[in-house]
Amino acid sequence: MADDSIFDKMIEMGMGMSIANQIPRMMNSVMPDQTPSATPPQMPAAALQVYAFIDNRQVGPLNEQECIALIQKGMIVDSTLVWKAGLANWVTACQIPEIGKLLLLHKK
Repeated sequence: MADDSIFDKMIEMGMGMSIANQIPRMMNSVMPDQTPSATPPQMPAAALQVYAFIDNRQVGPLNEQECIALIQKGMIVDSTLVWKAGLANWVTACQIPEIGKLLLLHKK
């Protein structure tokens, strides 16, 4: 009987080791990769929200797509007065980097 007990314990130990070897693989498939990268992830672009002074009235808030449409129609040009949060005063469109870039890319 003593031999059966040792044999059973060896089987249990072998099964335990087999399960223990599978745990890291199971954890890796469930857990995301935690390896630090050399560079930080890219920050999401903040949504552009500006106001423009067009045809003697304030228009906005305008998002990027709306600005592009107005630029393509010639309604926002370099000298159009625009404002966004953080500015003390209205400035020309070409003074706001985000709008300046859109003007360069989408001007008629």
